[in-house]
Amino acid sequence: MTQFIKIIPLAALSMLLSTTSMASSIDANNRSPAGHLGAATDVARDIKVTQVDNMFLPNEIRVTEGETIRFIVINKGDHQHEMLIGMMDDLRKVAKQRRKNPDENSAESGVIRLHPGEKGEIIWTFDQIGEIDFACPLPGHFKAMRGKIYVEKK
Repeated sequence: MTQFIKIIPLAALSMLLSTTSMASSIDANNRSPAGHLGAATDVARDIKVTQVDNMFLPNEIRVTEGETIRFIVINKGDHQHEMLIGMMDDLRKVAKQRRKNPDENSAESGVIRLHPGEKGEIIWTFDQIGEIDFACPLPGHFKAMRGKIYVEKK
C-alpha cells in the first residue's frame, strides 16, 4: 500500500514534466539554460526582431549573462509566425507538436504568435553563458526560421 501511495505523486510529476515543453532542459534548481520570462522592471535594453517569411532579422543576437531583454517582434511576412526561445531539442519537440496541431494555443514560456502586420514582445532573462536558440515552430517554417542568441560573460 505504501508503495502505491509513493507512485501516485511520481506519476503525476512525470505527466506534468512530459507536458512541459522545456522540461528536458530544466536542471535540479528548476532553471533552464535558456533562461526564463523576465519582468518589465528589469529590462536592460530592447532588441527589435523582424519576422519575414522564412527568416528572422537579425538571426544572431548577443546578450550578457544576467541581462533581461525586451524583444520587440514585428511580423512583416505574409503568414502567421511564432518566435519561441529555448534549447534546440525543446524547440524541435514544439515544432513536432505544431505539425500535429498547428492551431494549438502557444502555451510555452517564451513564445509569441503574430499575424501579418502584428507587433508583440517577449521579455526574457538570460541566466547562463552559452548558446540559446529561437525559431518559428509552425509547420513548414521551423527549418528556415531559426536564430541564435549568444549569452556572453558579464
